[in-house]
Amino acid sequence: MLIRAIALSLALVFGAAVIVPLATESVEAGKKKTRKYSKKKYKKYSKQWWRQYRAKQRHKKTMHAKRRALRLRQIRLARVRKTQTDKPATSAAAKPVSSDKQATAMLPSGQTAPNGWAPGSQSGSEVLFSVDGGRGTAAISVVGPANGETVDTGRNRAVGGVPTSALRREVINRMIRENGWVVNDYQKEVGNKKVYVVVAQSNGAGGRLNSRMFYFTEVDGRIYSLSTNTNVDSAERIAEESEKVLNSLQPRGGVQRAASREE
Repeated sequence: MLIRAIALSLALVFGAAVIVPLATESVEAGKKKTRKYSKKKYKKYSKQWWRQYRAKQRHKKTMHAKRRALRLRQIRLARVRKTQTDKPATSAAAKPVSSDKQATAMLPSGQTAPNGWAPGSQSGSEVLFSVDGGRGTAAISVVGPANGETVDTGRNRAVGGVPTSALRREVINRMIRENGWVVNDYQKEVGNKKVYVVVAQSNGAGGRLNSRMFYFTEVDGRIYSLSTNTNVDSAERIAEESEKVLNSLQPRGGVQRAASREE
């Protein structure tokens, strides 16, 4: 009888020692499973559902703002690197041009360029000049053939049959590529020619503001473009010189020397 009681006691103790840890582990695991990543679903358009929806929208806006700030930081760093890379070229371009070169600068019409306009690096599609003592540039090119009349009134304004809206869009695309922006556009008469003008600006070296002027006019069945890039302080003087250049482009003259750009 005594032996049976001892055996029964040992069996109870052994069973308790095995069952209690297993039960404890099962209970703890069950709690973790029910609490881990529990996601409540609310009835659509209920008060709780709207609270959860607004929280998601706030999270999306926060993440979008962070991505936008990161993108802006990357763009600014890229601009700084580009400025540092272009510094040697800028300093070389800023060297004053000798008076002999300035005297030999010729316009596409065959006339002498305004005082201060020196021959620049030539391109197959345009005639380039260095202006304002090497601190600015000017370029004359042929946009394409004219296919109509120049209209400066009404909604359908055009230069040589090409709508001014298309010319303005071309300038806008160029300014986007060069981190600039368009300020204004208008039409005026220079000499006996109707001229469409687009005024733009861009950031120059050292944080200075550059004036960008784009002139479009039709001469002898072709649409000519004259673009200048100078410091804002010299913009008014360069604009006067540019009008003289435009006035030199006369029909049946030497304008055919300017290279045309096929589009």
